[in-house]
Amino acid sequence: MRVPIRIIGIATSAFWIFLIIFSASAIYSMKDFQISLGQPQTSTTEDHELLFSFPVSVINTGLYEIADFNISRNFLDEEGSAVAGGSISIPVIGQGQTINVTQNVKLNVTDLLQTHQSLLNNDTDLTTNTRISMLTAGVIPVQASSNSSMPWGAPLYNLALGTPQLAMFNATYSMATISLSFENHAFFDLTGAVWLRAYSNANELIGQGQTSIQVAQHSPYDRNLEVYVPSGAGPIVRLEVYFVTTFFNYGQEIAAHGG
Repeated sequence: MRVPIRIIGIATSAFWIFLIIFSASAIYSMKDFQISLGQPQTSTTEDHELLFSFPVSVINTGLYEIADFNISRNFLDEEGSAVAGGSISIPVIGQGQTINVTQNVKLNVTDLLQTHQSLLNNDTDLTTNTRISMLTAGVIPVQASSNSSMPWGAPLYNLALGTPQLAMFNATYSMATISLSFENHAFFDLTGAVWLRAYSNANELIGQGQTSIQVAQHSPYDRNLEVYVPSGAGPIVRLEVYFVTTFFNYGQEIAAHGG
């Protein structure tokens, strides 16, 4: 039995009309699909990583269910390379359903600061790339992406060492008092120790001192460090400061003026 060509043509046309109407309806239904991305809460993990927790609210008041809903988020450096990322998936979001979830992104501060040491002393913005994908009505793929900025606060912002102030301690040694100041603009408290080394004009190590530090986030630090040097060693011309903290180790050389 042969099916008339005209009947096949009508059926094909009806199928395409149905497909076009269905697709248009599914796409139009997306106007009633709402995604709310909240501001992150920041904490630290036992492994000394920064944990950014982003609240996500999804409201599907459209005509169809949503499948394979996924949000991926990456932090990018100045060159556009990802330094941290995370994603979250929801298998099905039914019609009329509201879902609230939290997306977590971990940032290894030690690795980040080893490759981007400028972030220790300079405030900047990290680029956040967010990608959203889903299947509306279970079959039609929808994708979107956007970039936003997130402020990065330097843990050693405006780091400075003062001029060494020498005072006689005894017949053998003098005590050099050196001010250390910076501002902790970071998301985390700064806990650890600071080592200070003093060098003579002959580039010889003539003294060193150490102190513990505990600086809350978004707080300044301004203290005096003491270093004992031989009385006949001459002036201090160079200082080296070393930070050993739970998040990073860092050293910097600073010329000493006077002393």
